[in-house]
Amino acid sequence: MPPETGDVFVKGTIGGSPYTFANVYLPNTKQHIYLAKTLRLLEDFTVGVLVLGGDFNIPMVPKEDSSSSQHRTPRRVLARIHHSLQALRLIDAWRALNPSARDYTYFSSVHRTYSRLDYFFVPQYDLPLIRDAKIQATTWSDHAPVVLTVSSPLLRPRDRSWQLNTSLLSDPELVRVVEDNLASFFEIHKASEVPLPTVWESHKAVIRGQLISLASRKRKTQRAEIASLYSSIRALELEHQASGDDAGTYARLLQARTQLANALNPSIHHAILRTKCYFALHEDKPGRLLACLLKKRRRQNYIPKIRTSPDTESSDPNLIARAFRDFYSSLYHSAEEPGPLTASRITEYLETRTPHRLTSEQQEPLRSPINTEEIAAALKRQKPGKAPGPDGLPSIYYKRFGPQLIPHMAGVFNALLTAETFHPHSLSATIVVIPKEGKDPLSCASYRPISLLNSDLKIFATILAQRLAHVAPLLVRRDQVGFIPNREARDGTIRTLNVIHAVLASETPTLLLSTDAEKAFDRVSWPFLFAALKAMHIPPEFLRWTAALYQAPNARVRVNGVMSDTFQIRNGTRQGCPLSPLLFALYLEPLLESIRLNASITGLKGRSAVHKVSAYADDLLFYVTNPLASLPEVVKEFQTYGALSNLKLNMDKSEILNINVRGVAERVLRRMHPFVWCTSKMKYLGIWLTNSPLTLFRENLLPLWSEITRNLSEWNTLRVSWMGKISILKMNVLPRLLYLFQTLLIRVPLSFLWEAQSDCSRFIWNTSRARISSSTLFRPKTTGGLAVPDLRQYYQSTHLLRVVEWTTGGRHALWQDLEMEATPHPTGVIAWMAPDSRSPMARRHPFVGATLQVWRSAVRQHALSSYPSPMLPLVNNPDFTPGVTPRIRSRLMGPVAPRALHFILGGELHAPWDGTEQNASLPPWNALISPKFPTTS
Repeated sequence: MPPETGDVFVKGTIGGSPYTFANVYLPNTKQHIYLAKTLRLLEDFTVGVLVLGGDFNIPMVPKEDSSSSQHRTPRRVLARIHHSLQALRLIDAWRALNPSARDYTYFSSVHRTYSRLDYFFVPQYDLPLIRDAKIQATTWSDHAPVVLTVSSPLLRPRDRSWQLNTSLLSDPELVRVVEDNLASFFEIHKASEVPLPTVWESHKAVIRGQLISLASRKRKTQRAEIASLYSSIRALELEHQASGDDAGTYARLLQARTQLANALNPSIHHAILRTKCYFALHEDKPGRLLACLLKKRRRQNYIPKIRTSPDTESSDPNLIARAFRDFYSSLYHSAEEPGPLTASRITEYLETRTPHRLTSEQQEPLRSPINTEEIAAALKRQKPGKAPGPDGLPSIYYKRFGPQLIPHMAGVFNALLTAETFHPHSLSATIVVIPKEGKDPLSCASYRPISLLNSDLKIFATILAQRLAHVAPLLVRRDQVGFIPNREARDGTIRTLNVIHAVLASETPTLLLSTDAEKAFDRVSWPFLFAALKAMHIPPEFLRWTAALYQAPNARVRVNGVMSDTFQIRNGTRQGCPLSPLLFALYLEPLLESIRLNASITGLKGRSAVHKVSAYADDLLFYVTNPLASLPEVVKEFQTYGALSNLKLNMDKSEILNINVRGVAERVLRRMHPFVWCTSKMKYLGIWLTNSPLTLFRENLLPLWSEITRNLSEWNTLRVSWMGKISILKMNVLPRLLYLFQTLLIRVPLSFLWEAQSDCSRFIWNTSRARISSSTLFRPKTTGGLAVPDLRQYYQSTHLLRVVEWTTGGRHALWQDLEMEATPHPTGVIAWMAPDSRSPMARRHPFVGATLQVWRSAVRQHALSSYPSPMLPLVNNPDFTPGVTPRIRSRLMGPVAPRALHFILGGELHAPWDGTEQNASLPPWNALISPKFPTTS
């Protein structure tokens, strides 16, 4: 927007072609001076096709553009205006298409004359791009709208794909009609011999047709009324222009405009009310509205150009869609159908690599028939606002008509246990592509394919995923932390950081290898997947349900509104299917087990486990000790597994972080394998891993806070209330910091936390003096505060969670094994010991020591515990040295560590087993209590 004139200039690209749009308003006098100044600015600003429009406040050719054929503007002003326009070769678009027509955009009720004051100008050489230019009826404004239609050589008609207009479901009459039709349809087909999946798919076609008909009828009625009024107004305008200001015609024109306003007012008023309500309810709350406001730019959905061959690029939408179709068709046909020999090799491979198998009791929840309660629960899990699949029916359709549909849906799902299969249309999907950050935008491989599945299929997959989630932890060992219940990404990062510390402390030569699997989810071999599921003793009923999802599915790619031809899918788990992550984890588990079993891959020895690999879905990180022997074996394991499962390792995109391999060994390894060797840090699960724990704070938190500071500075210019700014801190700033607090668990200087909190406070108050104390802002809303994030307490909470996991055993994550090995005292007791009794080794440990430091501070600040504490351990405690018999000590070494609180009952000290017949011969517990423990008497 040029400040000198107040006009609006916008430039950008549409479909890869540059355009400039300029909107101007000229004053009532000296138009030539203002226009010349504007055009000088516009000349430097313009790129690509220029479209200049606006209210010029003057008829360019009075004889043609005024009903009086004259105007009071001096001729020299008109001449200067025409000279300025001709200097840039700008042509009046409407006049170019209507050389002999007379039409106007403004009626002066004072002078009783019509004039054409509103124009579109385009450069002469871009005039062929103009498809149409029209002057429409004057309705809301005193100026008539002028509409210019510009064509693009890349324009292609969009494929029509129907989607349910969900606002129709708020019409009670329409809902009643649909309910009656559903009841009638299923009653008619109650005793039909047609397979249930086909009947189900037919119901969608019937209801879709009825919804289209009802919506079309409603829309046509509304449009017909509005169109009639528009036509009447336009006819009266032309009649009034031709009649030379007939009073009767003008009165009828004003009456028609009033009728149009009355017809449009209710819907417009309702829309305004809804918009105001939505903004009033959501503008200051964490959610989609605020998130969209914070985005620097919208996601790039339009793909202007793609590489169709190694040396050819194309901007043609049809060719782009065909290129994606060819790419995904090849990708989803990459797994060959295994012959008898390959199938035998798969069985042999899985025999020793699937040690965890379901028992009959564990299989039972997987094989039981699907009931209506499960469907209703899965339906509640469906997020609103998600795009539907090719059938156009979103999840809200099934929620609204659940009582009529859920019983029949259960029948369809259970029918799949017989020979029935889904109808082919049910298995159709629309693939939309999302660009990957930092990748080549011209390559089809640089886009992530998301499959938009039909909502009923997603409900079915959700039910299977919920069932499988209950047994997945039994089948997938704790190296895999992705998408398995009760496992988190921080389990992988904390474990890796402990590995780095351990190998540095022991001077064990180690590399970290982060592998990149090419399109891992999309290359999954179905025969291998189902062989693995069978080897894990997944029951046949569940296998049939899962196979129904993979019974010849098909897809089309949608790019830039263009739909590709349909192609079949022969391999891969579809991204967008709720069941895919769990299936992939089970598919990958034999590889991880093979690596665990390979004695040539040494790994790092912990207290009770050997640590070789960490996985988050397909993100694998190998702890390669003795790399000269171990690294070739890792590559060999990938090759063996890939030959059977279709997994492909990208050697040139996999990365190595050298922890402490030096000299000849490093040079030999660099020559042996074409991996990318990182210089000092490597990205893993959103954090930078370094070869020294001392640099983690510098490489992770400092850059993040620099980025957040820039964001806060940009967001300060947004028109957001201070309550909205608090919501921004909660939904954007806090999650980013909290993720690093959870995944790093390092000592964070208090100076950093105070400075970060000060920056947040300045953001809330826009650098002015705070009007409410921080202590009040930090309070929960229930106690009169605003729940502003207190970064210091969030930092403390991440470490206090570790104290809880140490004490209770937590989720038995593998990082606990490494920390127990690194400290002389078990982590379950270390927090409750006397501070002076803790080993210096534990205090110096970069992660255990950080937690103990925070624990000590929190105990003082919040009076969390006394010493001695009821949580005081009785085993592995240097302060507990009673001479107990081995028989008693064996009682203390159970799965739950005994603590002082276990022996304080009703104000007396008792052993948990006192009073039982089985232990009546044991001596009284009071006689064995150490004198160092105070009694309650």
